[in-house]
Amino acid sequence: MKTLKTEVTIDALPQTVWSILDDLEKYPEWNSLVPELRGKTTVGSIVKGRLVQPNMPVIPLAPTLTRIVGARVLRWMSIVPGEHGFSAEHYFELQPSETGGTHLVHNEKFDGPGVPDLWPAVEANGTPTYRQMNLELKARAEARAKAPVRLHPSVDAGVRPVQRVTDKILIRCRCPERQVEVLLTVNWSHNHLCGCSKCWKPTGAAFAQIAVVPRDALTIARNEDKLEIIDSTQSIQRHACRGCGVHMFGRVEDSNHHFFGIDFIHPELALDQPCEAPEFAGFVASIIGSGADPSMMQAVRNRLRALHIPAYDVFSPELMDIIEWHRVKLANSITQD
Repeated sequence: MKTLKTEVTIDALPQTVWSILDDLEKYPEWNSLVPELRGKTTVGSIVKGRLVQPNMPVIPLAPTLTRIVGARVLRWMSIVPGEHGFSAEHYFELQPSETGGTHLVHNEKFDGPGVPDLWPAVEANGTPTYRQMNLELKARAEARAKAPVRLHPSVDAGVRPVQRVTDKILIRCRCPERQVEVLLTVNWSHNHLCGCSKCWKPTGAAFAQIAVVPRDALTIARNEDKLEIIDSTQSIQRHACRGCGVHMFGRVEDSNHHFFGIDFIHPELALDQPCEAPEFAGFVASIIGSGADPSMMQAVRNRLRALHIPAYDVFSPELMDIIEWHRVKLANSITQD
């Protein structure tokens, strides 16, 4: 058995590096060694592509994925049958570093009767090209980790102090005429960014901005006829303007739901300028489901951290405690009944 060994240190989290390795469709954008690889990255699947090395014929690839541990290990096996055949196990191991980066081990093990004759050429050609791929992966991952990101216009433009109005806050849709107007008679609470794919977001924003008001403090002031419920099967029924598509408010009709009695609104619709800083960002990972590149998530989380906006992949701990307590209360009331 012979092993071709390379390694590199990357100033990006393993998740960032992994998301690039796992996104086969984008290999042509950065990978000169394997510029084409197609298929589903699940254990047991066969992926097909090409191995390209200088001064060598292009080698067709059809390896089987043998081991996948998200953000840690990717292995595939190629087998050339016959009297002079061999097996080649190509693998990547991503080891988190103490400094928040990744130590990448990029090796390939060769075994079988054909290896002794092939090894000099494999070692001579493989070592520099594998190292080159490592550098290309390093460059892409580090660029993605440090890339500028757009979160939401209210945040991107810079947060400004806002006068805390206590009554008669008017929020408007974005139609040029016959705007839907909703009146709030108290100020909102729990202002936050939300990565949920169901929430309305301004064009180009990765997150929605959401806050809540008591249900009895919200009334439709003008042009109610333009409102429609986007999806009545959802727990939060989002009332949107048919003209511009803006969600004016979300309402829970199930009296047993933990959010019954409050309505969800978009606070930026109440002001011509950006409103106050969000208290937290919820469902951050969900922006991937809305089209965000997973290799950009480190940059997204870094930006939130720089803005001192705590990031969670559900709601804030405060709201999660409230939700769980509500479930306990509901279960207890059912038992007592």
